[in-house]
Amino acid sequence: MSSDIAIDVKNVSKSYRLYQKPSDRLKQLAGFGKRQYYKDFTALTDIILSLKKGEVLGIVGANGAGKSTLLQLIAGTIRPTTGTVNAVGRVAALLELGSGFNPEFTGRENIYLNAATLGLGKKEIDTRLDEIIAFADIGIHIDQPVKTYSSGMHVRLAFSIATSVEPDILIVDEALSVGDGAFARRSFDRIMKIKEQGATVLFCSHTLFHIEYFCDRALWLHQGAVQLLGPVAQVLPRYQEYLDGKTDPIAPAALQNTSPPTPPSNTGDIDVALDPAHLSVADASSPAQLEGHARIEAVSILLDGVEGKDLSGTSGVSNLVMKISFKSDSLQPAPTAALVLSTEGGRILTSHFSSSTQGQFARDPAGNGVAEVRVDNIPLNKGRFRVGAYLLCEKGSHVYQWIDPVAHLTLDHEGTNPGFFLMTAQWGKA
Repeated sequence: MSSDIAIDVKNVSKSYRLYQKPSDRLKQLAGFGKRQYYKDFTALTDIILSLKKGEVLGIVGANGAGKSTLLQLIAGTIRPTTGTVNAVGRVAALLELGSGFNPEFTGRENIYLNAATLGLGKKEIDTRLDEIIAFADIGIHIDQPVKTYSSGMHVRLAFSIATSVEPDILIVDEALSVGDGAFARRSFDRIMKIKEQGATVLFCSHTLFHIEYFCDRALWLHQGAVQLLGPVAQVLPRYQEYLDGKTDPIAPAALQNTSPPTPPSNTGDIDVALDPAHLSVADASSPAQLEGHARIEAVSILLDGVEGKDLSGTSGVSNLVMKISFKSDSLQPAPTAALVLSTEGGRILTSHFSSSTQGQFARDPAGNGVAEVRVDNIPLNKGRFRVGAYLLCEKGSHVYQWIDPVAHLTLDHEGTNPGFFLMTAQWGKA
């Protein structure tokens, strides 16, 4: 294997034996192979993959495509049925956080146990112990048995250990951050730091926005086989076309051009009070809950000066205004806001980030502010569309919260042109 290669997967397949009931396992053992009591299930077939040191690969595919199986093979938690997997250097895998904890041990004892499985010696753990405990930020519970932990504390400690080992290879399954509030932001920043330090990263996600933002190449798995592998700009449009061909799309999660299942609560989904004229977020956070975080307080949508949640206008003529009132940690940079326009089925048609046209929003000393955006002569064709309001970090990569849809637009015009957008053009001689 070349010296610049970090991961080399050669002709790898992975199969499992599926038994209908536990007793069939005993029958299979007792029968010495004379009769088969199981069915074979092939999760991956003949996978070939090579990653250079420092490369970032995004992995996409529908549920059951084999993404998690591939990551577990590279992490070394399972072995291939056929083929070989070589990973050079220390591997940190953010898969099932905390799965290696002993519930009877304290958090401090589990740090030594878990970090040892990641390849750290006792002296190395000793030097990083204070940092691991500080990052987890679970207070006096660090010296209590893990079985007494809440799920949030469990995840905090596991994440802190897994990302403290200065990995050569980082494997992330489904999420760039864990927990909520300040910890979500800190965990996101830590993964970004590991990436910037030159680690090889495998990132599996349904959120195509993150794949496009972070990755150099993308791998599309379909039914356990490689459907397409190449530059992100080539793979994601093809994968999106596949998703668009599937029926009954679900509402999009945070800025993704796809339709996955409903996102988990820690991604920032929130409830809104659906007043016809004004949409406000229920149960505003106190300043203490905003450490390292930001949240939407209220959103108003106006079309041609009329405010509401179900508005009608004219394609190419009407003007759209969105105002987002927000609260944020004043010690952090001001957040980025985004306007997202989608089809009723959830396909994102276009978006606009505040960071692309202006500096930071003005805020009062407490971190409160208002983000406002205006779209003149809205270029969408006739049809019914969704408006989404998003609040992200100053880089526009980590989503704090969103409301999507916050309103619906019904647009009409006299023309018969098909498509989603109105095109301005002049016909005549070349």
